[in-house]
Amino acid sequence: MEVRTISNSESIDNIKKKVLEKILPNLEEKRAVLSIANNLARKVSESAKKFNLECIVTLEGSVAKDTWLKDEADIDIFMQIPRTLEKKQLEEICLKIAKDSLKKYPIIKRYAEHPFIEANVDNHIINVVPCYRTIKGQWMSAADRTPFHTEYMTKRLNNQLRNEIRILKKFMKSIGTYGAEIKIGGFSGMLCEILILHYNSFRNLLNSASEWKNNEIIDIENFYKRSEKDIYDLFNEPLIVIDPVDRNRNLAAAVTEKRLWEFVSASRAFLEKSSEDSFFPKIVGKISSKKLCEMIAHRGTSLIFLKFGKIEAVVDIIWSQLFKSERSLKQSLKSNDFNVLRSASWSDEKNLNILIFELETNPIPTIRKHLGPQIYRKQDSEHFLKKHLNAKDTTIGPWIDINRWAVGKKRMYNNARNLLSNLLRDKEQRIGIAKFVSNSLKNGFEIIEDEKILELSKKNEEFAKILIAFLRGKNFWIK
Repeated sequence: MEVRTISNSESIDNIKKKVLEKILPNLEEKRAVLSIANNLARKVSESAKKFNLECIVTLEGSVAKDTWLKDEADIDIFMQIPRTLEKKQLEEICLKIAKDSLKKYPIIKRYAEHPFIEANVDNHIINVVPCYRTIKGQWMSAADRTPFHTEYMTKRLNNQLRNEIRILKKFMKSIGTYGAEIKIGGFSGMLCEILILHYNSFRNLLNSASEWKNNEIIDIENFYKRSEKDIYDLFNEPLIVIDPVDRNRNLAAAVTEKRLWEFVSASRAFLEKSSEDSFFPKIVGKISSKKLCEMIAHRGTSLIFLKFGKIEAVVDIIWSQLFKSERSLKQSLKSNDFNVLRSASWSDEKNLNILIFELETNPIPTIRKHLGPQIYRKQDSEHFLKKHLNAKDTTIGPWIDINRWAVGKKRMYNNARNLLSNLLRDKEQRIGIAKFVSNSLKNGFEIIEDEKILELSKKNEEFAKILIAFLRGKNFWIK
C-alpha cells in the first residue's frame, strides 16, 4: 500500500518531544498512582476474604501497562472469580465486595455487560470490575478478555512504544475521537495501543491512516492469513482491527464512521502542517450573547431545539437513546419535506437533554408539487386523475407539466415546530423514538427556536460550548 511521504519529519519529531514533556507522568506521580492502586487492590482482597469469595485481584488497564497520560490515571482493579459462580451471584457478591472496599469514598454504580463500581479516590477514577478467571477464548463476559489484553501488551511494549501510545492518545483526545463509550463512539485505549504496536510509531500510523479506505483491516496476529473474504464474512464495521487475544472480535467495533474519518482527516491535516496546537487546541471561549445572537440570526437557516428532562437510565443508555431519537425525528422532518442540514444530541447526563436540528428553512410553503405519470401511460393517468382531481388536499391542478401530470398538494405540516409538537404529544406517533426518551417526554418538553435558546445557554455553560461549536461547525484542524 502506498503511503504519503512526510515532508516535515524533523518538525514532527520536535513536536512529539515537546508534547511528551507535557503528558508523560513523572516518577513521583507514577509512584503515587501505583501506591493508591496497590492499596485499593489489597482492600478489595481483604473484602473478598470477608465475604468468603475466592478471587484473584489484579491491576489492569493503562496504569498496569504504563500508558496513561499525566494527571489522567484511571485505575482499573479487576476481581477474577471462578467460572462456577453464576452471573447473578457475580453481580451481587462482587458489588458488595467492591462497595465494602471503597466504603470511605463516594461511589457510583456503572454498567457495561454487567455492573461495576466506580469511585473517586484522591482525584483518580477507580473502577472495581468483576470478571471470570477463564481460559483464553472461553469467555463468559466481555470483561474476561481484559487480563489477557494486559498480559499481551506488557510482554510487547517498551518505553519508546509506550510514549508513542501516549502521543497518539493525546492526539485522539484533542480531536475528540478518543473513547469507546457510546457518547463518543471513538477509539479505545487498547485499540490505540494495538495501532501503535502494529505501525511501530505515531508518525507511521498517521502516514497509513491518511490512506485508509472503508473496511480497512488490521490483523496483527495474522489469524486470517491475509484472507479478506474470511474477515468480511465476520465483520462489516468501517475499521476492522482483529483482537489479538480473540480472533472473533473486532477491537474497533465501537468506532463510528464519523470518528474514523475525523481521525483520517486530522491525520492528513497534521502531516500537511504539523503543529503543537493539534495536541493542545484552543478551548472554545465565551461569546457574548449579542455575538451569539448574530451568529444565529445571520446564518439564514432555522434552528429547532427539543429540550426535555431526566432520562431514567445509566449514562451509556442515555446516549444510545438520544442518538436513536435524534435519528428518528430527523427522518420524520425529512419525510415531511424539511431539509435537515445537521442535527446533534447533548445531555448533562442528569436532568437536562437537548436535541438540535438545523433546517434549511422553516416554515416551508404550504403547497408542494406532486408529479404523476407520463401522459402516454393511459391507465396510470386515469388512476392519477381519479385520485387527485377532487381530493381535499389538492389545491392546484391537475396540470400537464411538459409530458407528465402534476398537482399542487397541501402539506399536512409546513412548520417544523407544529410537526414535532404533534409527534411528541401523540403516543401513537412517537414510534421510533427510544423508549426511555419517550417516557421522559411524557413529563413534558419544550421546543425552542433560533435566538430563544440564548436564555438556556446563559444558564448552562457546558451547553453554551456545545452550541458555539455546533454553530461554527468546523473541526479545529481544518484550515
